[in-house]
Amino acid sequence: MLHKGTVQQWSVRVLSLMMIFTIVGTAYNLPLLDGTSERSVSAASYEVKEDNTVAPGVTHRKEQMDSGYLEETANILEVDVSRSYNTVQMNYPVPFPSLSPVTTQAKSISKEGNRVLGSINGSFFHTNNALPAYLVSENQSIFNLGAISEDANGYMSIPTAFGMDDNGNAQVGEFYFKTEFEHDGDTVKVDSVNKDREEGEIIVYTPSYRFDWTKSNKYGIEVTVAGLDKPLDSKEVDFGEQVTGKVTDIRPYGEEGRTRVPDDGFVLSIQGGTLSKRYSDIKVGDKLSLSIDIPSAWKDTQYMLGSGPMLVQNGRVDISMNEDSYRANQRHPRTAVGTNKDGSKVYFVTVDGRQNGYSDGMTLTEFANYLDDKGIYQAMNLDGGGSTTMAVRQFGNTLPSVINSPSDGWQRSVSTTLHAVNTATDGEPTHLRAHKVQEGKILAGSSIQVKADSLLDQYYYPISIDQDKVTYSVEGNIGQMKGNTFIAEQAGKGAVVVEYGTATKTLPVEVVEEADRFDISPQGIKLGTDRKQSFTADAYLDNEKLIFDPTTVEWATEGSIGKINQDGVLSTNDEPATGSVVAKLNGRSYKSSVTIGGNEQILDGFTSNSAWYFDSIRARGTNRLSEGFEPVAAGDHSMRFEYNFATGDEGIAASYIIRKDPIAIDGRPNHIGMWVYGDGKDHWLRGKLQDGNGETVTISFTEEGELDWNGWKYVQAEVPDSAPLPLSLTRIYVAETDENNKDWGMIFLDRLRAAYDDSEDTSVEDPVDYEFVRDSKEWKVTFNTTLLSSSVSEDTVYVVDHNGNKVEGIEVRLSNDRTKVYVDAPESDYKGNQFYKLKVTDGVKSSTGTKMKDPVEKIFQVD
Repeated sequence: MLHKGTVQQWSVRVLSLMMIFTIVGTAYNLPLLDGTSERSVSAASYEVKEDNTVAPGVTHRKEQMDSGYLEETANILEVDVSRSYNTVQMNYPVPFPSLSPVTTQAKSISKEGNRVLGSINGSFFHTNNALPAYLVSENQSIFNLGAISEDANGYMSIPTAFGMDDNGNAQVGEFYFKTEFEHDGDTVKVDSVNKDREEGEIIVYTPSYRFDWTKSNKYGIEVTVAGLDKPLDSKEVDFGEQVTGKVTDIRPYGEEGRTRVPDDGFVLSIQGGTLSKRYSDIKVGDKLSLSIDIPSAWKDTQYMLGSGPMLVQNGRVDISMNEDSYRANQRHPRTAVGTNKDGSKVYFVTVDGRQNGYSDGMTLTEFANYLDDKGIYQAMNLDGGGSTTMAVRQFGNTLPSVINSPSDGWQRSVSTTLHAVNTATDGEPTHLRAHKVQEGKILAGSSIQVKADSLLDQYYYPISIDQDKVTYSVEGNIGQMKGNTFIAEQAGKGAVVVEYGTATKTLPVEVVEEADRFDISPQGIKLGTDRKQSFTADAYLDNEKLIFDPTTVEWATEGSIGKINQDGVLSTNDEPATGSVVAKLNGRSYKSSVTIGGNEQILDGFTSNSAWYFDSIRARGTNRLSEGFEPVAAGDHSMRFEYNFATGDEGIAASYIIRKDPIAIDGRPNHIGMWVYGDGKDHWLRGKLQDGNGETVTISFTEEGELDWNGWKYVQAEVPDSAPLPLSLTRIYVAETDENNKDWGMIFLDRLRAAYDDSEDTSVEDPVDYEFVRDSKEWKVTFNTTLLSSSVSEDTVYVVDHNGNKVEGIEVRLSNDRTKVYVDAPESDYKGNQFYKLKVTDGVKSSTGTKMKDPVEKIFQVD
């Protein structure tokens, strides 16, 4: 893309940096970072990371270089257009002008007989109107004249283009516009199109100019011509064809202002007083004609895509712009298109950039040297930076996909693209892909399936497979095929041959007579009562796992552990027991010890807060160990788990406590259980396990909305039989799906365990439930005698929080009959979800002066 920049300001900064680096390099013999050191990095420094044939005559190569201080990653797509079925096409989004990604444009033109093999972004474009910045023509028709850079610091001060001629050869190089206007029988040469006007120049501005008006100064005249018999920039006017319209307006010499470029015409801009006087006879209403032509060398091109500058010309680095300019000197992602000497090969080249540690990008001089090192004879620069994109069709795919690393992190939408295209239509089955469902040596008597995966024609384009037309056969006296199943009959080496028409794929096969080792999995397992557990068997020869038919295994049990079927699934008994699962193969027996039921496994007693951390989605909260007189079911601590779903975010809300190190669970228990001090808020209590495949298994301690009790309760979550072992517990969480029930609360968790027998006692010793009260609760304490008024005060009757801190602002009152004490809530009320203790000390005395026999305490939780 083209952007305006503060070139002068940056030039000062860059020159200052270059000066510093040059001094350091001279003193210490370091590589100079002045834009020249990269030239010492030759093509030989690049390592080829990928080298693939995309289709006959089309290859893709990825290269990387790490010089120690500079890293580059380049992609080169080489297209042999001398083959009649290969060509390079230009494309642009419809409607024009508009922008779309490279792969989207590739998809829009890819079809039978016009298959896109690879693509790159095209030339520069204007972000304000999506117009290509430079020339675009089709079949010798003027489509988009674009602009010419005003000086050698611009990309296209010397017009250059890429195109394909009618003979199928590519060309890239310089061109010029032969532009003339005719008025009243006189023909006058026009100096250029759509560029800034200089002294003594005549410039024509057309609708493809970047702006809707000219930006010329007052020292000239501007003639507006509209109502052309054929509109420019429309594919209706051929190169060299004359178009005629009427003069509709003239901005005279010396007049300030802007001249609007008409959609159906052009503006003739003439600089300088002397030159302006020469054409002062042009009047409003006059007819004026214009023609724009190109050199004969470009007359037979199917299209022209203007860009620039030229980077390599006639087999050597020759950059057609100022190499010291800001644009040329910056290190950016780059894109180029090039050819060999006779135009029979086309090269798409990209270099990624702006990605430290992967690819830094290149200056134009570095890029030109790289292209030259690759033997490219002619090469032209295309749009770079975030636009740099290369897509290549991967083996077996229909459409190309992005294979470079765009610096934005995604494809940028662009105005033009170039595509390597295969135009052949007579595809024949040529490349067949097939595989064995299992890889390895096969135990005699066993079988494996063979599958035909994909079929490509001679151009590597996918062909739909009719599975009924796939044939299978066996080479070597090792077995036979039944459909697509190979049955191993005797030891030896051979192959399964898969055929589809003229396409063939050979898959080597080796059959062995017997195994020397047999393993049962799982080994030494503990299971719950009334559970199901799958056992598998693996055969080995010289420690290499064999393919064998599991139906040949005979399964049995020893001890009263339960029954096992011939698929290896054990159904355990409902009483604790010990025994073994037995697998018999080829007259040998193999065992795995099994324990049914037995003692619980304490997974966590919640004695360490550092073992867990808090997380949430559409919620807030926290977790910590219980403190003071907060609820505990067993031991010294429980886990205090606070949540807040009232965040205003819509969608399922959840608060999690997550185990930093997942808790390993022994075998497969009946259930995971724990004691939970509920808050009666009707939420959903769940957990997550990780199975032996690394997949997540969700378990539920309650049903949705049924975390609905206050105080302690034992809850349990069933462990599914289907989850592969081993299991581990990763998190516990509270969830809410109802937008109308998103409140906040607090629960306590204790004694997290794995139970292997549902008849086992799950109780703990006297867990205490506390009363839930409102935050404005007033307590009334009734005595069986009258009290001494002076003994009733905030010093003898008071409330403390769970850390033992006295709650301030509480008023204590004695009733008129002096038998009741009222304890008011603090002025700011009690804090919700907190625990408090009302204390009536022995400092309270009867009216006769007798102290209370024992202090009285009441713990309560504020709702």
